[in-house]
Amino acid sequence: MHKIIKIVVSISLFVWHSSNVNATTYYVSNSGNDANTGTATNQSWSSLGQVNGFAFQPGDSILFNRGDEWNGQLLPKSGNSTSRIYYGAYGAGTLPAIMGSVQRNNAANWIDQGGNVWLCDTNFSTDIGNIILDDGVAVGLKKWGLADLNAQNDFWYNINTGSLFIYSVGNPATIYSAIDLAVRQHVVDFSATQYVTFENLAIKYGAAHGFGGSPTSNLIIRSCEISYIGGGDLNMDATVRFGNAVEFWGNATDNLVEKCLIWEIYDTGLTNQNHTQTVTQSNISYRNNIIWNCGLASFEFWVKPASSTVSNIRFENNTCYNAGGGWGVQRPDISGLHVVVSDNLAQTDTVFIQNNIFHTAQRSIYVEVDVATGQYVYNHNVVFQPNAGDTLFAYYPSLNVFHFSEFNNYVSTTGYGQNSIAADPNLVDIANQNFMLAWNSPAIDAGANLNITEDFAGNNRPQNAGIDIGAYEYLGGLNVLENQMDQKLLLFPNPCRDHFYIEMANEKLDKMDVLILNQMGQVVMRKHDFDLNNPVNISELKPGVYWVNISNQKSYSLVKKLVVQ
Repeated sequence: MHKIIKIVVSISLFVWHSSNVNATTYYVSNSGNDANTGTATNQSWSSLGQVNGFAFQPGDSILFNRGDEWNGQLLPKSGNSTSRIYYGAYGAGTLPAIMGSVQRNNAANWIDQGGNVWLCDTNFSTDIGNIILDDGVAVGLKKWGLADLNAQNDFWYNINTGSLFIYSVGNPATIYSAIDLAVRQHVVDFSATQYVTFENLAIKYGAAHGFGGSPTSNLIIRSCEISYIGGGDLNMDATVRFGNAVEFWGNATDNLVEKCLIWEIYDTGLTNQNHTQTVTQSNISYRNNIIWNCGLASFEFWVKPASSTVSNIRFENNTCYNAGGGWGVQRPDISGLHVVVSDNLAQTDTVFIQNNIFHTAQRSIYVEVDVATGQYVYNHNVVFQPNAGDTLFAYYPSLNVFHFSEFNNYVSTTGYGQNSIAADPNLVDIANQNFMLAWNSPAIDAGANLNITEDFAGNNRPQNAGIDIGAYEYLGGLNVLENQMDQKLLLFPNPCRDHFYIEMANEKLDKMDVLILNQMGQVVMRKHDFDLNNPVNISELKPGVYWVNISNQKSYSLVKKLVVQ
């Protein structure tokens, strides 16, 4: 289970306040009854079927009880330009979960076929793309034939008969207490919807997209948790699997995804794409999201045919980690990218990829297909690969590659990466999914002002001298070195690579003692009686965050943060 930490000053239940005086709030809970009115917590409905079939009016709100779960698909209704429809949560506890799966938790659901192969007692009309066991303790490994089942949790869906088989050393329901069979359909199918807000919902266990469909406009997806999505057979021909957390396909305008947690996705976290008829995609923003363990990519973009038009796509202030990790590692094709601009042919102006943290990609931080058209801005990001030889940026299929150690060459050659930082972003506790900024993060105050006024947790931006990069603004207390910092001290360029200069505002200083300390406070370089008119050579320092202290025998002792690339 994820352990994301939110620091929130105050967050209240958001319900869209509509100009429609006849707007009604409806409640849904596991303890409800579809024969109820639905208009009070003690008159709640119980099923997704009731929600999907009801004729909601613009301005209505549909609230699901926290801590409850529903298996099936949500089919939202549309609002209008003055009155949105709102799907959200009420009560206390974990987010209400809408799960695109069928549960088969009883021993009687599994029929022994011999040889450790078990047949599900249900035939399915579409593919089962994944099997999630005990809420993600384990997952199935999809195979394409019965003879391929030879290890625990291997499974095969027979396209011709709808039968499902799994390899297990015992009855699966005696080994696992919860067996969710992810069905090949979007968990939330927002096809042909507009002016809808989705907030505080857990969307999981579907074998197509978490949110998907076309056309769409004026949709908001906010503060949702989207996990264990994808893996379904795209064309039902045993060739390609698919599944994104949020996908805007076809005509899509004025959509927003913000403050969401997205993890364990077979394909891509956030994407807008198309390859069918001529379409328009514009004003789509993805901001303040935390994305990790996506099999293909954190963000993917491409639109075809060339007659299509795209404008103002924004992927900003997101924190992305471990692209290519998680259960999507079972992909047989390309995987492990934070940003992929595929063979985009549309008339495109502009895709902004700014103020993001991209931490560790199994293949490459960025990939751009050679034939991609359009304008792209990859600025003010913090990028980090654990090894100097790991790939930072690659053109495909020409394979013009820049490694992480070649950051400066990547910037000068491509024109991308202006005001970006190649260094460990220093997140608090990645192992426990705490993606907040540590006190010594180079992301602090290093971002561009993009008019994003809040962070993932609802805290105001900025908190200090400038906008922070990533989903979080830094709120923690200052350490000893930061308390000593003085704005009179200037280091430039900063970030730097081989050398930097020291300058004091309104003062002329000739010789000082210069200490460079690492993040642990250890001195890594010392220069006694150094002439400040000369550059400080740091070519032997590894990329990272350091502290520069200048002092003399009299009154000066000043400290400034330095980022070495």
